[in-house]
Amino acid sequence: MSLVGWTLPLTPTGRSQLVPPPPWRYSGEIIGVDFRADPDRVAAYLPEGLEPVGDGSASFVFADWCSAADVDPLVRDDPARGQYKEAYLVLHARLGGRRAGRVPFIWVDSDLSLVRGLVQGFPKKLGDIAMTRPVELGVGGYRKEPGARFTGHVTALGRRVVTARVELAEVRDGWYPPGIATPLVHTRLWPAIDRDEPAVAELSRAKIEGFELGEVLVGPATLEFGESEFDEIADLAPIEVGEGYVCSVAFGVVGGEVVEIEEEA
Repeated sequence: MSLVGWTLPLTPTGRSQLVPPPPWRYSGEIIGVDFRADPDRVAAYLPEGLEPVGDGSASFVFADWCSAADVDPLVRDDPARGQYKEAYLVLHARLGGRRAGRVPFIWVDSDLSLVRGLVQGFPKKLGDIAMTRPVELGVGGYRKEPGARFTGHVTALGRRVVTARVELAEVRDGWYPPGIATPLVHTRLWPAIDRDEPAVAELSRAKIEGFELGEVLVGPATLEFGESEFDEIADLAPIEVGEGYVCSVAFGVVGGEVVEIEEEA
């Protein structure tokens, strides 16, 4: 009998695999802040093939996700499996003259999300993430409306690495926040066990379908980066903080593709 699974662990049925194959579906609540970091430091974190936009523009995003997999209904049906939070930094760049984003740091609180991200090229690590949860009734929390205050923070290995706060001021129609609407370019990197050169080292991007964006509320924001001996995110600390935003978003990842730099240039 052969052992099967899209990812480990392999079993005779494949039911124990950590991550099922795509398509994957995502629906989430977002807290984001746009900012500028030191342009030279931003450029230093971009791989060959991505060009800096020159102004150090970046975004930090907190997301509370519900996820699903077409071939495994338990990802959606069991909240312990498919629901999780994550926090990530996006550096804004260009690829072949078109806008692109790069995620140099990202934390999640789910093993499924961590491995699913590594497969795609997200540099995911485990972290503890807290976000203001929007409410529909009562005054025990904030509704998504002007005057509400939303906060997100992420802690990794006992160090608070990022804290974001947004005070909502207005609804902005027809605007797509760059932190969640910019196509991302990743590095898929898998070391080889028998040689120094990696077994896989390539740029990639996801194939997205069904992108939906709910009402976007924006307002003034603060963004603080902490120090950690385990993560170099302080290199990209804000030198100017722009607006923050809160919204709902949904999309599907139906696969991916390798980015050929020669064809993009």
